[in-house]
Amino acid sequence: MKYLLMSIFLLPTMVFGQFFNFTHEDNTSSTKPAVIIGFVKGATDGIDAALGEKELPPLHPFNSAHIVAILDLNKDGSFSSSVDMFSYRDIRNTEPLSIADTFWVQVSPWKADKKWMKFSWDYPLGTGIDSIVFTDKGGVALRINCDIKKSYTILPNEFGVGPITIENFHLIVYRSQGISSIEDDLAYDMKSSDMYSSNGVLIAKNIPSDQMKNILQDQPFGVFFIRTGTSVQSIVNYK
Repeated sequence: MKYLLMSIFLLPTMVFGQFFNFTHEDNTSSTKPAVIIGFVKGATDGIDAALGEKELPPLHPFNSAHIVAILDLNKDGSFSSSVDMFSYRDIRNTEPLSIADTFWVQVSPWKADKKWMKFSWDYPLGTGIDSIVFTDKGGVALRINCDIKKSYTILPNEFGVGPITIENFHLIVYRSQGISSIEDDLAYDMKSSDMYSSNGVLIAKNIPSDQMKNILQDQPFGVFFIRTGTSVQSIVNYK
């Protein structure tokens, strides 16, 4: 059976891309912030307001769970307030297709009362994304394959070296195809479909492809599933 995973931004026109949602949480906060990383044809390395990217101030509250993408514009692997930017999304151009792309991320620093830090992700990964590897900036302290387990919890002393002080790390994203194949798949599959909420509740049945956008615009922010025959697409509705 073929499964197709796809993320779509609702803008004045449809924008197709490859997206990955990465969530952070810990025992010191009830919040579960997340960053979105991904690829859209024509996106830039800087802020693309039309894709929902927004520059954040350089200082962030650390009294709760915190995660943010670093737009590393000078590609030096560190944040410079005069060059780089913070954002909750880092969307890059799909082309040219590279084997691996590195996204820099910052999270709340480890505190004495922090008992664990948990990271979770969408699975299956976005169309064209083979795998995402979470790596500590030191390169060897922590390596997590973002696989079918969907989450990983870091504990103090897990590596026998005392409390983990992870604060900045990177995600290495491996891709297998560009955006053109996604657009071709969409044109082939989205003829008449059924729409479900993220928890499997049927919202609409036998939707013609030209009515899909109108129905989604009436739905709240969130993930929806579109089934066309044996193909399933995941649509992210950003309102």
